[in-house]
Amino acid sequence: MFQLDLRIAERKGVRYQKPNGPQGASHFWYLTPFRGLAPLTQLSWLVGVLMIADFSSAQPAPSSFSGNTLPMVAGTASSDPYQIVAPAGLVAPGGGSLVDGQAYRSSDPYALAPPPTLGAASSPPVVQQNVHGATGLFSGPLFQGGPIYNTVGHFDPLIPELRNRLHSRLAFRAEYLLWDVTGMDSPPLVTTSPSGTGQGSAAVLGQPGTSVAFGGDSLNDGSVSGFLLGGGWWITPQQNFAIEMEYFQLDELDDGYNGSSDGAVILGRPYVDITQGVETAELIAYPGLVGGDVRVGSETDLRSFLIDGRISLCPAHGACCQNCGLRNRTDWIIGYRNIRLEDTLAINENRRSLVAGQDRTITSSDQFQTTNQFHGLQLGVVRRMLLQRAWLETSMRVAIGNTEQTLRVAGSTTINDQGTSATYGGGLLAQTTNGGTRSRDEFSMIPELGIRLGFRLTDRLHANIGYTVLYLPNVIRASEQIDRDIHPGLIPPGAGAVSGVLRPAVTWDQSDYLAHGLHLGGELNF
Repeated sequence: MFQLDLRIAERKGVRYQKPNGPQGASHFWYLTPFRGLAPLTQLSWLVGVLMIADFSSAQPAPSSFSGNTLPMVAGTASSDPYQIVAPAGLVAPGGGSLVDGQAYRSSDPYALAPPPTLGAASSPPVVQQNVHGATGLFSGPLFQGGPIYNTVGHFDPLIPELRNRLHSRLAFRAEYLLWDVTGMDSPPLVTTSPSGTGQGSAAVLGQPGTSVAFGGDSLNDGSVSGFLLGGGWWITPQQNFAIEMEYFQLDELDDGYNGSSDGAVILGRPYVDITQGVETAELIAYPGLVGGDVRVGSETDLRSFLIDGRISLCPAHGACCQNCGLRNRTDWIIGYRNIRLEDTLAINENRRSLVAGQDRTITSSDQFQTTNQFHGLQLGVVRRMLLQRAWLETSMRVAIGNTEQTLRVAGSTTINDQGTSATYGGGLLAQTTNGGTRSRDEFSMIPELGIRLGFRLTDRLHANIGYTVLYLPNVIRASEQIDRDIHPGLIPPGAGAVSGVLRPAVTWDQSDYLAHGLHLGGELNF
């Protein structure tokens, strides 16, 4: 069982003044946890009380002065519990300023400077010094500006040097992303036909009754979740230059299809026979001829990393930029940006002969993988405006650099005929003519727009909601690299020497990628 007394400071022009006689008497809260509760439960209960008290409003106590004491300026306490009406004619300590009666430090527009002590009119105002050092996360009240006085927090910190370096200069943010992304176009990959269709027309595109079982539209599109982590450190106490880092990643998007038949349901993989110039199909399942299964899977991943320097264009305060106001700031950003977009498409099939007396199985696979790796210079401008207990931040960024496009195509076929097995290079859509790994470079400009609305839950902890639009031009997608024009002589086991145009070929088809959506999270300022 333990006892913690919290002193409610009466605001009489001095923040959290210690009691001095009857006029300075303060109220105490004695928090005595119930017997039998675990220490963790007691601690959770205490934190809850502190958070509730931090959000409550504190009404300034009326004061009266006589003789040669400085008079108070008539002011109205707004609904903001952090506002304090200050004496007239006083200048905030540390070279700061007074706004709406509140003292602000010149080195930090968010931290409240200690108010001056009222003195005699014949002598200059005396500023109360903070004997415990700068008020920050490691000293002072647990929630700075709240009406509850935490007596424990006024012991000297264990690491005063670290406290002074972190004060109002370090920030972390974490956000949940819910975005909508552009998919990749896919040709028809699996087709089917109704029972009774002739073998020459079965699963062939353009023939009566043929329908697409998978493909023919967009893959890996729609909504996807993700996360964003970021942080920044102001190098100078005046917040003129900072180093920032940001990383976000979207969850893996996937589409797929599994189909199998013993021949009763017709399945096939369509393509164009360039020797005849007509549509045809490789049959996977057909009554009395062949049975088997086909599996198609696709995946898409997007992630980004950014490190930049943030340079003050319009300082948060000071005579050099009066138009910006005491609470708003505009910053340039310049740094390095890396974005990686990766797609994978794999098609696997197994066929077995249903012809009497034949013991033959064929296993084949086609794999397409594309990677778009961007490296470039990140430029932009960020504007933050503070609105009482909220703030609004808008950003315009553009990354200029090089996108390395990498295409990997691989295919293989294994034929087991009467107990004899042979493996060949190439499947159906992936042949020796387009197989292998290839890369090329493309110049890219990647724009990004963002807006965030934040709410100050405490002086240090902010909650925010926002929206971001990211546009990637000139990217290659896995399914868009498929060439449906095929020379049938290349399909394993092959027809020996082939002549004419050898297809499929490498297409290098490019498209655009758009990712946009909401993000919800928080920001912690030290």
